[in-house]
Amino acid sequence: MIQNNKSENETIKDIHLFSELDIKDLRKISEFSLIKKYDKNELIFSEGDKYRGFYIVLKGKVKVFKLSPEGKESVINIIPPLEPFAEVPLFEGYPEYPVNAQTLEESVLFFIPGKDFIDFTYNNPHISLKIISGFAKKLHTLTRRIESLTLSDVPNRLAKYIIEEYDKSHKVILSKPFVLLTISKSTLAGYLGTITETLSRTFKKLQDENIIEVKGRKIFIIDFNRLRNLSK
Repeated sequence: MIQNNKSENETIKDIHLFSELDIKDLRKISEFSLIKKYDKNELIFSEGDKYRGFYIVLKGKVKVFKLSPEGKESVINIIPPLEPFAEVPLFEGYPEYPVNAQTLEESVLFFIPGKDFIDFTYNNPHISLKIISGFAKKLHTLTRRIESLTLSDVPNRLAKYIIEEYDKSHKVILSKPFVLLTISKSTLAGYLGTITETLSRTFKKLQDENIIEVKGRKIFIIDFNRLRNLSK
């Protein structure tokens, strides 16, 4: 598969988990892995399903979440392209998936069977430290997200989300920088650790203060400096 003029193996090398592996090792992983296509809002696996392996998002976006006994959804993470998910149970020996995963848009995923991957690491012990290094990079990212959720308020989290999305895309229209909201407000609220009503009030507050302007799914950044300061 080709993505952005890169070979499949070169694309996988951009992922933290595999960033330290050479092309030869990546090619071996590709030999026992699969590329799967999913429709928008398609369930990939449910909490309690037998663990089969982990995934890497090549195209699209995936929501990882849990459901309370009352059916309330709690978004744990939103997985963008070139990020893996469901890899932790493989190394912790969980027989089942501990969460649910669902696509937020049409997606292409790279599926790596758990047993085949473990056999590969046993037969190629030289890559174990390289993979641990990749895990350390992801752990750093997750630690920063946990700190953001526990140490900041909702306006700060929302500002940080807008800035991060802008830094990824750098979209400008009519000289106004903006980001495109590609997920529902309820999903974004769960991702930011709040509820939809509070998120809506926060959007309104930032608009009233002339920091942002919301038009449909576009969030225009009116005052970049204030938004960045709010995100810190």
